Amino acid sequence: MTTMLTSTTRTETPARDELVLLAAAYSELLAASRASVAAAALGETDPLVYVRECLAGHGQLPLAGARPSRLLAQSAVPSTHRAGVA
Repeated sequence: MTTMLTSTTRTETPARDELVLLAAAYSELLAASRASVAAAALGETDPLVYVRECLAGHGQLPLAGARPSRLLAQSAVPSTHRAGVA
């Protein structure tokens, strides 16, 4: 029983570590987004600096001339909602 528990724990650790990193990246992007909205409300000259720096830090800045609608479409996740299911 102990061997099985140890084996399961070892295989779950990489997935758990990946989830922790994903949650941290999401939290960072959310904070940058909120800071940009607050900066815009205060009339700062470059409110997107927070989001831009966050994206750059992850190598995710869009290419020059990229169209916003295309970027949004690329990130679209197929709907998992089934008709008739509440």
